[in-house]
Amino acid sequence: MEGAPPAKKMKTERQFDFSKCARRKVALMFAYLGWDYDGLVVQADSDNTIEEYVFHALEKTKLIESREACGWTRCGRTDKGVSAFRQVASLIVRSNLKEGPGVFWSEGTNAANWKETTQEIDFCQALNGVLPKEVRVLAWSVVPEDFSARFNCTQRVYKYFFARGQLNVDAMIAGSRLLIGEHDFRNFCRIDKNKARLETSYVRTIVNVTLESSKWSCDTASGSSAYDMLELTVVGSSFLWHQIRCIVAVLLAVGSGRESPEVISQLLDINTHPRRPQYGMASETPLCLFDCSYDGVNLEWTWQPRALNATIVHLQKIWADLQTKANMVRRMLGDLEELPGASGDSNGMTDYLYCGPPAKNYIPLLQRPTCDGLEDKREKMNAKQNGPPQSLLTESL
Repeated sequence: MEGAPPAKKMKTERQFDFSKCARRKVALMFAYLGWDYDGLVVQADSDNTIEEYVFHALEKTKLIESREACGWTRCGRTDKGVSAFRQVASLIVRSNLKEGPGVFWSEGTNAANWKETTQEIDFCQALNGVLPKEVRVLAWSVVPEDFSARFNCTQRVYKYFFARGQLNVDAMIAGSRLLIGEHDFRNFCRIDKNKARLETSYVRTIVNVTLESSKWSCDTASGSSAYDMLELTVVGSSFLWHQIRCIVAVLLAVGSGRESPEVISQLLDINTHPRRPQYGMASETPLCLFDCSYDGVNLEWTWQPRALNATIVHLQKIWADLQTKANMVRRMLGDLEELPGASGDSNGMTDYLYCGPPAKNYIPLLQRPTCDGLEDKREKMNAKQNGPPQSLLTESL
């Protein structure tokens, strides 16, 4: 059309040439608030996972050529709604350096095209610039070629945060101490039916368990200890599926007076109780994979000040927002609890920790129906794999 502006040319994305880049195997320490995500690990039926966003950030910043070829491993997988603080993953990334600890040139890459620099990429700042606000890379470290964030991890620390309410904390502490040591924890986990056919051991070692008031609890209104925040810390080398949430569920039953601390020892006795009683897990929201340790591996974490301080400010904003809402609700509760007729009941602070509606009449754990045991699940999986017995096929003819 005469006088019409010329058509804008579509910009084509410039292809990044990875052949001109060295590689380096590193570990990334990262944190995430998992409340609104579908877990850590990539899933076929969801794009809303932590790893999905991390891989997108790695690809967008050209730190990796593809997720399939980067050798990604993570310390521990967390489920939907669960958070992490010092989570660790290892992978191979692009490097600015020509040589140095952990730097190598892959087959097909050409060091002759390298532009001289001694400044490594600011991995934290680059990734945090494109990650969602609830996911932050904290630090990075060079690692050996054979390092695995999962298999080289020697200790994992989980924390579970909740309000004191009317719980008997002393009874919970007494029960939690019975968990320490090497035990078969099949009654404190969910048995994965997809793994039931494998020779799986449910023996794990818990190194330490503590339950104490959180030093970050800041409730001062009316001096009510019911609003104190508690912090359960469980330390071990590895854990079973939903093990922490099952442990918390039983400890809450102990703290509420519905069970005695000795029920822990009874559930650990798999000769007497080989199958888990049917009980719901505790909520996933207060759970956090807080730390990971690597004894025998020299991890020298690089904390880049710019990224570190930006993360602190970022988390302060999230904290201030949540704390403002919490204090508004707390102020309302303070006025309501002073009115005539207020019962003083604070069960609401712990009722939300139970998944599903609370039962009207509590049935002791050891009197409940039990779930399928490991052997039962294996038989069902084998039957499903092999089909019905021949006798049943004959009878149906």
